[in-house]
Amino acid sequence: MLRERDLASTPPMKPSDPRDQAFIREVDEAYREDELKKFMSSWGRWILLAVVLGLVALGGWFWWKAEQTRRIEAISEQFSGALEKAESGGSTEALKELDSVTQSSSSGYRALGNMAKAGIALQGGDEAKAIADLKQVVDDGRAAQAFRDAAAMKQLRLEFDKLPPAEVIKRTAPFLAGDSPWFPIAGEMAALAHLKAGEADKAGPLFYRIASDERSPQSLRARAEQMAAALGQDVTKIEEERTRKAKAEADSAAKAAGETPAETAAK
Repeated sequence: MLRERDLASTPPMKPSDPRDQAFIREVDEAYREDELKKFMSSWGRWILLAVVLGLVALGGWFWWKAEQTRRIEAISEQFSGALEKAESGGSTEALKELDSVTQSSSSGYRALGNMAKAGIALQGGDEAKAIADLKQVVDDGRAAQAFRDAAAMKQLRLEFDKLPPAEVIKRTAPFLAGDSPWFPIAGEMAALAHLKAGEADKAGPLFYRIASDERSPQSLRARAEQMAAALGQDVTKIEEERTRKAKAEADSAAKAAGETPAETAAK
């Protein structure tokens, strides 16, 4: 350890000269500028190129979005105009407009255009043309599944009487499982096809399902219930469930109106 007299004999440090500090700062700044020049010399052009390319890409994306919006709006107006012409009796002019719509880049409007063309063909009695137009939608892999399913059901209904039962059963199969909104319509066609094929044991349960499905149109449910009963299905549960729900709805309405069940029944 240093002794106290050694410490006492050590000369005190002089404050640094301001001129030295200024010189150090100048050297530091010069060094930084030199390093920056070297960096920009090596990488500057690439950084500039990257910035330029990024701006070009961003500008191109905005242009593409604007162009897509403009095209969709133009197709929408063209489609609406075609429908107006068709409703006013101008089928020929409407079909010309729809031909253009079905050639567009929009898969949605392509599907709508072909389905509209099918409707016009049916109005004119050209069932074969309508089937061909609907098939265009079914076969369009880029079209939304909802459009393809709707077209498939419409096409199958038009072709039903000409197809062998096995083909109808095959084409309705995807709509019979799960919660497909097309089950009631597809189920009825499948059940009728089974009857044509002599398979009443398969048709009966399908008719029962349709009659039990609340999504089915009332007329279809009534028709399916009659067919299910005729084919030996016990439809009493369907009637009981319908009665139970009707009573529950009446009681709920009475409760909302402040009435007692007895008062409701007395009406």
